[in-house]
Amino acid sequence: MTAARPLRADAERNRQRIVEAAKTLFAERGVDVAVEDIAAAAGVGIGTFYRRFPDRESLVEAVFETKFERMVQAARDAHEIDDPWEAFKYFVVTVARMHATDRGLKDVVLSSDRGREKVAEFRSIIQPLAGALLERAKAAGALREDVGAFDIPMIHQAVSAIADITRDVSPEYYERTLTLLVDGLARERTPTPMTVPPLETDQFLAVMSRHKR
Repeated sequence: MTAARPLRADAERNRQRIVEAAKTLFAERGVDVAVEDIAAAAGVGIGTFYRRFPDRESLVEAVFETKFERMVQAARDAHEIDDPWEAFKYFVVTVARMHATDRGLKDVVLSSDRGREKVAEFRSIIQPLAGALLERAKAAGALREDVGAFDIPMIHQAVSAIADITRDVSPEYYERTLTLLVDGLARERTPTPMTVPPLETDQFLAVMSRHKR
């Protein structure tokens, strides 16, 4: 099979500009952002966009491949931590923070029709790693016995949703939710100190108002 020809320097620059623009817009607005907005942010025309990425699927895969690698690396790093609870907690918290600060990541990881091939490949790698961390923490008596493997991505989903609706009034508020959820998984652990204050009344009302719109 003939190897794919490398892109010309200007074509490669355009490709990278599109990827970087998409990373920013996907993180801010999710993966349904208009192609025209991505092209404009990258400073290229629509024709150039489609020459580099013939469909949204190929762009999604290019953007999120490195983010998937970061999540897998977080799981591998967690396996290097001796304490089973701290290892499990490190993985859950690290990935939750990635979801909380990137709307597009949630769209792709929890979707069945975005970046299908890369997501399937990612899941085949991350699930055994995450499952081993969970079982190790249970075996050590540090994690509740009734915690299931898919409770973890649901926690990531919940934290991401909280981050979305509180971002404008308290950008780091999701950290409180994350702390409460993770502490709730532990068996007889000293509660983790809160680093972010609770919402004030006006902030709470602003969040609720935003959520209703």
